Amino acid sequence: MTTEELISAMNKIGDEIPAGEHKIKIKLRETSDHRDFKISFDKEADPQKLKKLQQLLYEWQASGVRLYRVRIPGLNSDNGPQYLTCRYDIHGRVFACALNHSLKQKFTRDELDQLCNDLRFKGIGWFEALMRSGVEEVANE
Repeated sequence: MTTEELISAMNKIGDEIPAGEHKIKIKLRETSDHRDFKISFDKEADPQKLKKLQQLLYEWQASGVRLYRVRIPGLNSDNGPQYLTCRYDIHGRVFACALNHSLKQKFTRDELDQLCNDLRFKGIGWFEALMRSGVEEVANE
């Protein structure tokens, strides 16, 4: 969901609120890696409208996170191409594995930057080349 679609959907909900009544305030923040929001309201705000707004905001927030996989070129198995993989997070063991949804193979841009600056990989030419050429954006699944 784009920010414009969110605003349009919120305006439809806002049309239900009589003019002059400003009981709900929403602040949106969007960066390249994540989206954030803050809702403030007074005690007279309609709980049903708040629930609708929260659902829209959660959908907007989830659709804004860009995730990437790092394909390791030339390394294929019977299960397909191999990807940079972590068991739980980027601070543990890093290895190659075919697509496996129970392992961490999707990374935010910040996580990839952290891996590039990690002392385990800093100055290793093939790893730097991998981070330049093997990164693929993951389509929403």
